[in-house]
Amino acid sequence: MPGIFDDNIEQFQNRVISFDQAYVNHWNQWLVTPQPERPNQLGVILRKWQACRPNRMRRTQEENIHSPPYLEDLVTQATPHLQTAMTFDIRLIASFTREVFSALRALWDIFEQLSYHGRARGGIAGVVGISKAVLLLSDGKIGPAFDSEVRGHLNIKTIDSANQWIQALKIVNRDIEAFERSNNTTLQNALPQYAHLNSGRIYDMALGPRRGTDLQDKGPLMTQSGPVPFILDGTICSTTAK
Repeated sequence: MPGIFDDNIEQFQNRVISFDQAYVNHWNQWLVTPQPERPNQLGVILRKWQACRPNRMRRTQEENIHSPPYLEDLVTQATPHLQTAMTFDIRLIASFTREVFSALRALWDIFEQLSYHGRARGGIAGVVGISKAVLLLSDGKIGPAFDSEVRGHLNIKTIDSANQWIQALKIVNRDIEAFERSNNTTLQNALPQYAHLNSGRIYDMALGPRRGTDLQDKGPLMTQSGPVPFILDGTICSTTAK
């Protein structure tokens, strides 16, 4: 099994500490965004994350760049399905209920419309845009975002449908269960400084882009020269990448 299953706690901590700080900053901005401003902020962050490239992503009604639906419409449509998954925890197989499966399929259909024009997939959004939007709107409950970096770690080549997305989330669940069982811990207990975060977000940080990568979904990149933090005997240290 790929992912974090074979990590000890220090290795897992090192993964999260090396997560790209730009994404951390964007996430912190998202968490303090008032609900009425979330559709606009969703667009701002997803564009920074290149979530729909090479397609054009939808904008808010105020921006008036394209015909409906607008980002506000997608968020409104998604809200009841996000509420259905309000107690979802990727760590727990019990979270994978029929009701959640139905909600995830509905969210997939809604956020396929996140992009409206382009050469990829006939203009609709793919799993990168869909999973990043859902990760944000669920405040990290439904994650990770399945960009090429995360899929590469999990040996998942493509995710082209809602059912494949659900199967990928089940793979993540098994990976987390194996890590927690072998280390007699939970994601939150392994990372006390991030214990306030939902499990999908923590896992996203463990497998997502590393420091020194850009924000585009281009797959794994080499880390640039500079201090690289790691944990040794419980102490945060740093070295220089070569």
